[in-house]
Amino acid sequence: MPAYTTGAFGHRRTGEHGRLRALEDLWDPFTEHCLRQAGVPATARCLEVGAGAGSVARMLARICPSGEVTATDIDTRFFEELATGERITVLRHDVTRDGFPAASFEVIHARMVLCHLADPAHVLAAMTEWLSPGGLLLVEDLDLGPVDALPHPVMRRGMHVAERILGASQGSDLRLGRRLQSLVTDSGLTSGGMGVQPVLIGDGGPADEFWRLSFAQIRDFHARSDSSLAAELDAALSLIDHPDFTDLGMNAVSVWGRKPAQQPGSSPA
Repeated sequence: MPAYTTGAFGHRRTGEHGRLRALEDLWDPFTEHCLRQAGVPATARCLEVGAGAGSVARMLARICPSGEVTATDIDTRFFEELATGERITVLRHDVTRDGFPAASFEVIHARMVLCHLADPAHVLAAMTEWLSPGGLLLVEDLDLGPVDALPHPVMRRGMHVAERILGASQGSDLRLGRRLQSLVTDSGLTSGGMGVQPVLIGDGGPADEFWRLSFAQIRDFHARSDSSLAAELDAALSLIDHPDFTDLGMNAVSVWGRKPAQQPGSSPA
């Protein structure tokens, strides 16, 4: 079965730490904007699911100067130093198997996690249980849909190859972003808001480095055994730095909702 730990983006892959840091450079400003817009309390108990290289856990600690942050991942090697902080707890945790007591957190955040899971709805339901009444859940994922309309066939084919390899190797759905809003409301949360940020490739911005590292890692994982796939990925990789190339590569999607303060059918205390 496909699994993230053994796929192209597993933590043991050479270059994965650098790829995660590039993802932070690309996505962190949008994440912080959405967290602040959603209204994170300064005293919140926060859970960061799939903390990656740790930047959002640090961000939550800044946003919540009187709160606490629990940073989790199936592999914590890239952010273990956060455990030295007074208000950050580092925990190895598999969100598909391991739980927390009900109402453990006022804020839960997960970025680029649900798209790699076989049953994101099940995990969202679990995270909803971990929220206290009135608590905030904010999830973020990408939508690769814009790639289908790219006018550059080389990049379009390269992106589609990457999408197929990630789907086969680790079960990733790189279009989950377009379904995030319905997944959040179906989990029993009231809709809080949604943000979408178009992400360009080839404009010299942080997305260029993210896709350089992603293409190279996917090629090294799988495509060396298939020369045609390797050629498609190499061609897309080289196009990123071509002076005449700039295009929309994906959308970053952020959706947030709140757990009802009173569960349906319950009576006020």
